[in-house]
Amino acid sequence: MHDTTPGHRATRLTSMLTGDSAPLDLVTIRATVRRALQDRGSVLPRPEDVAELTMALRGHLRAMLDEALDRAARLDRHTGPWHRWQTLIDRVRTDLSRDAGAGLCSATSYMRELGRTARYLADCLDE
Repeated sequence: MHDTTPGHRATRLTSMLTGDSAPLDLVTIRATVRRALQDRGSVLPRPEDVAELTMALRGHLRAMLDEALDRAARLDRHTGPWHRWQTLIDRVRTDLSRDAGAGLCSATSYMRELGRTARYLADCLDE
């Protein structure tokens, strides 16, 4: 969820106004996505790898969510492009609100879902 504390809002607003916000590292994000979505056949990844990739993807999604919110805020409300961004933002928030569940199979499935969402959001932000 978005941090709405006064200090965070002021910092974020100042960054947006001055252009001081760090650019998204889409190369790193896409490399993480490739690792998460790598075809392993019927072999499950190691639990440590799933935990590491899930944590990285969640961080990437949070960073990209801020950028997606900024882009949506610049659009005319209730237009086609605005609705597309809102739908994607809702998807990211839903994915981030969930957890990996119990067991390696569910954790792997969740990691892959985060990877697919991150890939799509990165592609949208790169347009």
